[in-house]
This record gives sequence, C-alpha cells and structure tokens, in this order.
Amino acid sequence: MPRQERAERSRAAILEAAADEFDQHGYAGARLERIVERTGLTKGAVYFHFRSKLDLAKALLEEKYGNWPRIVAEIDSSGLRGFEAAAELTRRVGAVFASDVRVRAAMALSQTVLPPGPDADPYDHWVGVVERYLAQEDGLASDLAPRELAIVAVQGFFGAYMIAAERGRLDALQADIDRLWRAVGAAHLVPRGT
Repeated sequence: MPRQERAERSRAAILEAAADEFDQHGYAGARLERIVERTGLTKGAVYFHFRSKLDLAKALLEEKYGNWPRIVAEIDSSGLRGFEAAAELTRRVGAVFASDVRVRAAMALSQTVLPPGPDADPYDHWVGVVERYLAQEDGLASDLAPRELAIVAVQGFFGAYMIAAERGRLDALQADIDRLWRAVGAAHLVPRGT
C-alpha cells in the first residue's frame, strides 16, 4: 500500500477511535492511551498525526463542519422548496447525527471544550439556511416572518437532537424531526383554498 494511502487510513482510524472515546467518556474523561489502544497503531504513529487530545478534538470539529455544505448543495439541487426543503435538510442532518460517531463527538466538543466564537455561531448559519428555504414557501401565514419560523425550527431540531442523544434514543430522532415539521406546518401554513 502506498505511504500516502496508509497515512490517510491511519489518520481516519485515529479520528474514529478518538470520536468513540469522546462520545463514550466526554473530553475530560477521554484518555489518549485508550485511543491508541483502539487504533491498533503504535503510540508514535498516533502522535505523528495528532500531538494531543486537543488536536484530535479540533480535527473532529473541522471535519464536522465540512459535512454540511454538501448536504445543503444536495437539497438546493433536489428541486425541493419551502417547508419540504427545510424538513428534508433537517432529516438528512439528523440522519448524520444519529449514524456518525465523529459528528456526535464533534457536536459535544463544540458545546463544551471548543465552543464557536461569537462571529462563527453555527446555529445562526442554520437559521439562515432554513430561512432561505422558508422564504420560498407560498403558503406561509402572512403575519409570520420566515426568519422567526426558521429560528423556532432550528431550536426545535437541535433540542430534539440533544434530548435524543442524552436519552440514548437517536433511533427516534427522525420521528421527532417529522413531528416537529408537522407541528410547525400545521401552525403556520395557510390552508390551501382559503
């Protein structure tokens, strides 16, 4: 196997092991020794890629933020609009949260050890994306600004995720997301034909 490919595989294995460790024990409880043991690599090989637990945490966060532009681009090119696009976006993001330990670990790290700065608030970014979709909705009640509804939807989504994660019920997250959009839609869409 070429050296570059071996290095990429080692790096991926280290990040996967670190994510499992952070997901199970949190940042404070995570131990580099267990991460090294999980990888099956030598301590030197792990330290070649990452010099500290903090370096691992930063790498996981960087990777997490790299997932989202692809999902948004897929929704943008799907032909979905309005509520349908916003709901599909949260379903896809929810599926990533439920299935990807690296994203879950990064989410927890961003809430504890490495919170974003005031100029890089990811929730504001999500509100902007959802607002853009909701502004396309023809049936939105006239007394409601798309931004206000986007704020409620994003808060509801992340609240549902955090509760599901805390309870160990990520398998129910998709149903929670569907319930959120049924409730939001029922409350804020003008019935057709009125």
